Amino acid sequence: MISDTPTIRLVGSLHPHSEPDGGARVIDATAFTAAHVNRAARILLEALREPRTEQDLVTVLATAADCSPAQAAAPVARLLADLTAYGWIESP
Repeated sequence: MISDTPTIRLVGSLHPHSEPDGGARVIDATAFTAAHVNRAARILLEALREPRTEQDLVTVLATAADCSPAQAAAPVARLLADLTAYGWIESP
């Protein structure tokens, strides 16, 4: 059965590099931009190396943060909005 739930993933030019503080330095090789992200964003960026649904990401963050999916939903939605604005995610 094919799911109607859209999946998203990182664009191929995006390269997160883990840092000692738990965050990551994210480099976009196409736009030659870089950013530092916190631990939660790093975890979600790593998860997005494979196609995921928004609900998958909520589950990933809730597990990592030891919180409920309801508590993880808003931060995931904000991050996805930011990543979309940066052009850092795509739908397969």
